[in-house]
Amino acid sequence: MLTEPGPRPSFAPRNWPGWLIVAVLWLLGHTPATLALWLAHSLGGLMRVTMGSRRKVAERNLQACFPKLDAQQREKLLRGSFYALARAVFETAWIWAHASKRIARISYLDGFEHLEAAHSTGRGVLLVGLHSTCLEMGGHVLGMAMKQRGWIAAPMYRPLKNEVVEWYQIRGRMNYTDGMISKRNMRSAIRQLRRGNIVWYAPDQDFGPDQTAFAPFFGIQTASLLATHKLAALAGCAVVPMHPFYDVEKKSYCVRLLPAMEGFPSNDEATDLQRINHLTEELIRTKPDQYWWVHRRFKTRPPGEPPFYS
Repeated sequence: MLTEPGPRPSFAPRNWPGWLIVAVLWLLGHTPATLALWLAHSLGGLMRVTMGSRRKVAERNLQACFPKLDAQQREKLLRGSFYALARAVFETAWIWAHASKRIARISYLDGFEHLEAAHSTGRGVLLVGLHSTCLEMGGHVLGMAMKQRGWIAAPMYRPLKNEVVEWYQIRGRMNYTDGMISKRNMRSAIRQLRRGNIVWYAPDQDFGPDQTAFAPFFGIQTASLLATHKLAALAGCAVVPMHPFYDVEKKSYCVRLLPAMEGFPSNDEATDLQRINHLTEELIRTKPDQYWWVHRRFKTRPPGEPPFYS
């Protein structure tokens, strides 16, 4: 069963912090694109200074993943990543405020024929993405295109702890999707895929040793989610990579879709994890400043290895 927005939360005192966040998001959601992109530069600088612990995580990740860059080059990449994070705040606010017409003017699809080809077979399609800073924007742009064609699609997501913000998030996303699937509800994802529907999934996060196996990512043994292999194997679906990013030259958002992965899944989980990690790495390298470097991607270590973040 897909998750849909429940009743609007009350204005009880315990919900006031959530309603304050929603009010700010609503205001940002009505900020013109040109002004928002300009403000994001200042906000990105502020976030880099105030988010000290996350900045250190990003610095450690960049140092490990791009060892050939010198300190000045990595600092430039770090600044760019925080600008992209700040831009994501406005992007998310636009989407949750239902600014579809504005977004349509500054976005485009590339390679949509690959998704059409996979969907035309009658099998379900697992859209495999990555945590680009404009993942929310990519979901909206692609979701609107699928909804216009009458396709049923749902993203997998992590529910928010704040009741009010969670309600506002799902309410905003229902504009371009048919419902949400909690990352804890794999059975629902499998059902959707077996019905020939589309599920979006971004597996590039560290959820601990119980749901992962180690595979190389940027040359580092990384706890990698087994769910991509299992979903494809259990549902018998096609797997289509997607990559949302901000196109600086065109000043537009792009969702790039690649051909369905051949021979995926295989009978070897390790091989499939390596393929997914290699694909993710290659996509990151095309727009390295637009990746979610503040995530502790290498937190879980193989037995005997020291902590990655200290």
